Formats: sequence, C-alpha cells, structure tokens
Amino acid sequence: MTTKLSEAVYFIIEASNPSRMLLYDLPDTDGDEDWLSGCRFKTPPSEPVIVEIRKGYERADLLPYFGTPPVISNAFHQVLLDAGVDNLDVYDAVLRSEDGSVEYSGFKAFNVIGLVSASDLSKTSFSSDNPSRFIDASIDSLSIDNNKARGALFFRLAEYVGAVIVHEKVKRIIEAKALPHVIFYEPNEYIS
Repeated sequence: MTTKLSEAVYFIIEASNPSRMLLYDLPDTDGDEDWLSGCRFKTPPSEPVIVEIRKGYERADLLPYFGTPPVISNAFHQVLLDAGVDNLDVYDAVLRSEDGSVEYSGFKAFNVIGLVSASDLSKTSFSSDNPSRFIDASIDSLSIDNNKARGALFFRLAEYVGAVIVHEKVKRIIEAKALPHVIFYEPNEYIS
C-alpha cells in the first residue's frame, strides 16, 4: 500500500531520561562539514570516534539514541536500517570518560545526510527574538508540510538542524522494539 504524501505524519525524535549519561559534542571533522550540516564528510572521521563522557556521568544510564550529540547504539542503528532509513553515514564510536577509566563500545556516531526544509511556514510559530528561518530558527510551535517532506523517513529539519524528524512508519517500528528512553513529539508540541 502506498502512502500519499498528504497522509504522511511526522514526529520529532528525542531522548528523555533524567538519569541519562551526558556526552560532550563529537570531535570536529577534518573538513568544513560538521555533524549537523546534512553534508557527507569529504574526509570521514577516524574510527572509532571517541565521544567524551561528561565528568560525573560515567555511570549514568546509557541511551539507545542520544540525538545530541548524534550518537546511537548499534541496536538502534539496526532498527533504523530495518525501517528503511538509508540516509545515514555511521561511524563506530566509543563513549569514554575524560580520564579513560570508563569506556563503552557498541555505539555509532551518525551523520544524517540531507536537510529538508519541511516547515509549513503558514502554520509554524517562530519566536520574534530570532528572525532566522534557517539552521537555528527559534520555533515555538512547528508544523510539518508533508508535501515538502516528500515521504522522507528520517531527516534533519533545515529550519532548525537540531531537530531530527521521523516518518510515522519509522516511529511505529522503533516503538515496537520498546527501546528505552526514546520519545516522540508531535510537531506542534516542539519548541527549539
């Protein structure tokens, strides 16, 4: 059965756990691209990517999806592949304490390829404090234009690249796996 674009529904994926492990940003790449640019790296990062754990959080809860920084467990990556997500470049990653005494493997740093300008500008409420409508827009309430999203399964929102948007098909598959601490917001509930 084919889904009409006008019937597609999108959600923002996030992680939520007050006892979650906190990580520093991913290391810079050798090129001009960064992890949120939506561009494929000209020079891929060395593997494993070392993701530093913030001091005091070395034994906090590991998440299958961190989002910020863009880190996922290998199991979560497999769920995305099974859901048909094909626009990720992933790199083996190790979560490591500042002093190197604590280390966790089984993770991937991920780069979502492509930004999609999918906001319905007539229904999205932008904060007047930030006039930007691209990359770092301050959004009080988001509305996704399904036709602009064109059926994409998993993408970064061009208006605010910190938001990762998933198609309802992907959401259902993730929910069926009952991965802990992964939550979804309806666009109108999202604030950047």
